[in-house]
Amino acid sequence: MMSSTRCTVALLLFYAFIALSCDDASQPSGSATGAGGDGTGAGAGGGSSAGTGSSMTGAGAAAGASSAGAGAGGAGGGGGAGGAGGTADGTAAAGTTGNGGSAGGPPPAEEAFTLLFRDDFDQLDAARWQLMTHSWTGNLALFSRSAATIERGQLVLRLTPAPQGTADSSGAAKTFLGAEVRSIDSLTYGRVRARVKLARGSAVVSSLVTIYTPWPADNWNELDIECLGAEPNDVQFNAMVYTGAPVRPPVTQSVSPTQHPQKVDLGFDPSADFHTYQIEWTPSGARFSVDDVLRHEWTERIDLMVLPQNVLMTIWASSSPEWAGAVTAETGKASATYDWIELYRYTP
Repeated sequence: MMSSTRCTVALLLFYAFIALSCDDASQPSGSATGAGGDGTGAGAGGGSSAGTGSSMTGAGAAAGASSAGAGAGGAGGGGGAGGAGGTADGTAAAGTTGNGGSAGGPPPAEEAFTLLFRDDFDQLDAARWQLMTHSWTGNLALFSRSAATIERGQLVLRLTPAPQGTADSSGAAKTFLGAEVRSIDSLTYGRVRARVKLARGSAVVSSLVTIYTPWPADNWNELDIECLGAEPNDVQFNAMVYTGAPVRPPVTQSVSPTQHPQKVDLGFDPSADFHTYQIEWTPSGARFSVDDVLRHEWTERIDLMVLPQNVLMTIWASSSPEWAGAVTAETGKASATYDWIELYRYTP
């Protein structure tokens, strides 16, 4: 009887030891599931999420709190490589070429967007739009009111040769006249959607933009869809934020942004026909779509993209042949046509 009891106790202790060993093996030292560890998706405490290579995006950027999907922010969500180092003179950074980023999570709820207005450009509404007359160092064109016209219910922006002696307010000579049509209203989170036939031509840049506009700039927020007319299939999506030490306005010298450009081959020539381009900006990210297909998503420093931004439609000539192509005889014959535009406000 005593021998049988001892055998039973020994077997129970052996099974308990095996169970404890298996439980310990399922939780490696220094790791946890969910918050605080380096679980599936993005590593907590400074790791890298799948696809971004160097920094966490989306919700996973918060210290120690990442989980599968929400933490990783999605492959390709970190913008174009090599885009840092933008300057206040407007020089753009060349982005990497690819097929665009994939979604980092579900799109924002449609009911969170409220249509502010749709403009079909039957006329140029001075209560909505202003025609700008400025330039910058990297722009070979002076923006002119004469370069923006309404024709057959569409807004046409032209890039044309400037009269001899044309100069900007600093006295810098300008070779072309271009156009910037800027919204009166600004958005802090929202959606901009436009049907556009973008411009073709070496050195020609036509665009749909949102930007924080005080100048000289005491901070920088900007989102761009830019068609580089030398190779029009390549559209550049860009996000720019100021990452330096805070400055107190008013300032006499503009800050310089950090750029996050991404060139994407659309697979078609956007100067050949009209297509619908969209910038969607929420606290969780910026989404760039073409014909209702998401082509790029940026979340890397969305925490800094918090300032009110005006909407711009532009055509201009770049001084950077490496980025937009060299000036040719065709540069001064380019045009972009905007069929309609819609502005939405976002309310979480």
